[in-house]
Amino acid sequence: MTLAGLALPELSAFDPPLAGEGSLDPMGLAAISDRLADRLVPGLRARMQRIRFVTAMAIGAMVCETLIDEMSADGISTPSICFEWLVVEGLVRRIPPQDMPRGVPGSQKARAVVKRGQRLSAATYLKSPSVFGFNGIYKPFALDAQIVSSELEPGPRCAEITRSWEAEQGFVGFTDAVPGTDGGRLRTQLRDQVRDALHAGRCTTGPSSWLFGRLAASLHPYEAGPEERHSLRTLITTGDHESRTELAHHLERITDELSEAAMLDAVRPFTSPTLRRIIDAVVAYERFAILVDAAFRTLCAVSHSMGAQPLTATSVAQHVTIARCAQQLPSRYSRAAERMAAIDAEGNLEERLGEFAIPRSANELVGLLLEHHERIQADKPPQGKRSWFEPFRDGWVVRDPYGQVEQPALGNTYVHPVRVAALRRFLEDTVL
Repeated sequence: MTLAGLALPELSAFDPPLAGEGSLDPMGLAAISDRLADRLVPGLRARMQRIRFVTAMAIGAMVCETLIDEMSADGISTPSICFEWLVVEGLVRRIPPQDMPRGVPGSQKARAVVKRGQRLSAATYLKSPSVFGFNGIYKPFALDAQIVSSELEPGPRCAEITRSWEAEQGFVGFTDAVPGTDGGRLRTQLRDQVRDALHAGRCTTGPSSWLFGRLAASLHPYEAGPEERHSLRTLITTGDHESRTELAHHLERITDELSEAAMLDAVRPFTSPTLRRIIDAVVAYERFAILVDAAFRTLCAVSHSMGAQPLTATSVAQHVTIARCAQQLPSRYSRAAERMAAIDAEGNLEERLGEFAIPRSANELVGLLLEHHERIQADKPPQGKRSWFEPFRDGWVVRDPYGQVEQPALGNTYVHPVRVAALRRFLEDTVL
């Protein structure tokens, strides 16, 4: 099932005179949303799609446990990254493109590498695998669930997952490295292949190796057995995060395909007072963010439609979206501040966005939006980013990469993913 959600925008093309464009989060709204999402669904991240990669991490932690002090030939790669090469290359080599499951980090890059007759390495795989590979994407949850340590070594609950996996996949003995067992032999062979990859600086497992077939079959993201699914589900529905556990139980009863906003609206009447306050804070902030984001992107769209003519506050002040935002922003801000304070999560809301609490005319709002955007861009590391708008005559012109053909609609879709969709995907993958 494909759930409605908000995809992260793509980075713009490189502009040689600059140190980076900073095309993400043009109004500086994301950090506070992320902090609230961490209260709602701690441990998960919006990018997480398939919980079975947590099983892969548990297996990798076991395999790489004795290789922690091994030196890599490239001086960059770690045992866990080399294990990731094995898994991803195995999936790509053994699963046809049309059958490749969605949400396999690095699979498109890996398929292109295999098609060229090359092997996965630091030079050919993801440039930041510790962030964008499956170890990087799922580490926050695996760490929170005590599957791995911060160094990706086996955590207290690692064996709980691998024992379920080995029993159903025919690899009994893997967790305890029992000599003479199928699982013990597999663990030894995987360890040796990871060590070889470390020393060679690339994946060296034979393209037709049975090992790739075993990995692809036993770690297919969609095909966990019932015992493994049960073990993975307990990571979500038990533990110290009472509100996340409660939210998960409410989401289990939703069968329709809904947006994150609709899911929260659906479960809110049935939640405890504690969870309800968190939901209210998340919803109030996102509804405020909807107005700020829509107002700014309206400027981008209007300026784009004007071509080389400068956008001025007067020329856009009568726009229905700008007028509505000018009218509603102060009350939306006040409600967000109130709801966030109720859970002690107001943080730097006033410092960062408090200027939107002041009632302003539509003309004044246009100037504020552009000034705020320019300040947000200037504060981005490492040395600031350029504004999306260039001053021109008595107004502004949106730069080519950021002009929008369609004007944004003021709806209920959140500006930011709040991790509810990720939690529901985990629940769907662990249905018993």
